[in-house]
Amino acid sequence: MATERAIPKPSMGIRFLTLILALVGMMLASGCGEENNKPAVVKKPRIGLMITPKGLNDRGFNDMAFEGLKSAERKSGVETVIIEPATMKDPETSLRFFAGQNFDAIIAVGGAFLKDIRTISKEQPELPFFVIDSSMSEGNIRGVSFREHEGSYLCGYTAASVSKTGKIGFIGGVKIDVIQRFAAGYRQGALAAASQTQIIEYYLAEDFSGFNRPDLAKNAALELYKSGCDVIYHAAGASGLGVISAAVETKKFVIGVDSNQDSLAPGQVLTSMLKRVDLVVEDVARTLSDRRGPESVKLSYGMADGAIDLTDFQFSRRVVDDELMARLTSLKQDIIAGRLIVSPTFATSASTTILQTSP
Repeated sequence: MATERAIPKPSMGIRFLTLILALVGMMLASGCGEENNKPAVVKKPRIGLMITPKGLNDRGFNDMAFEGLKSAERKSGVETVIIEPATMKDPETSLRFFAGQNFDAIIAVGGAFLKDIRTISKEQPELPFFVIDSSMSEGNIRGVSFREHEGSYLCGYTAASVSKTGKIGFIGGVKIDVIQRFAAGYRQGALAAASQTQIIEYYLAEDFSGFNRPDLAKNAALELYKSGCDVIYHAAGASGLGVISAAVETKKFVIGVDSNQDSLAPGQVLTSMLKRVDLVVEDVARTLSDRRGPESVKLSYGMADGAIDLTDFQFSRRVVDDELMARLTSLKQDIIAGRLIVSPTFATSASTTILQTSP
């Protein structure tokens, strides 16, 4: 017959030690749980903005790009760095240096750096490059372009409608695709308003220095005004300040570009064709901050996107009457709705004279 053995009860000391070990285990488990539940620190995207040498304070393209990036920094929490080469002679050195500084993306303002970006992008295949004012797309480079011809159509329509001489001018920084879109829309709009309008187009340089030569632009504008043009539309970056200066000096009209330049010469600047570089740069940066990936960035912006428009003619209503204002509003609505198609390559006509050197 089996006998039962009594199992001795643990002593008070052993029971106390067991309780202590259990409590320690619970505390350790609790601590690990709290550590695991802590939100992970998310690294802010670091974005570099490459502007042209001495580009800040141009009251146009570079300033707007800078404002767009700073707005993205405030609203989306991205970390931003301004990249400004010392000169246009060797931007590759600056770009190579910055490309190695642990950026998540680099946004380049304008097409002046395309050659150098092509070179550096192959050395940094994981680094996305976005080129504002370019339609190129290859490898890790994505161009972001505007439909400048849409707003330029309204500028041409305004210029031809206001002109008393039937002769208007256009000054571009350099004859590249983006500037030719400005010119094409301007031609189409002017000839739609008055088919006999004579248009003189002048390009300041054969390289990108044409966007930073206000002295040269002023001399060219003075010659165009002297030849009979009473309105000049410029698409010349910082050089456009020279065109505005010539308009003030001759008391003729000018149409600004990129930012609102109306107040630079109230009454002489009829309007400005707004090219919302700030909106586009901010949009690119915000997309990247949302971790949606470079392929999610929008690549074309126009009037329907709010990226192209005219200013409100605040200082020029003495010459831009209600009838013309109403017509411009209607044309804008037609462009947005797709009823009016503006060509980015509208051909020159017999009434167009193109000058590549000093007039």
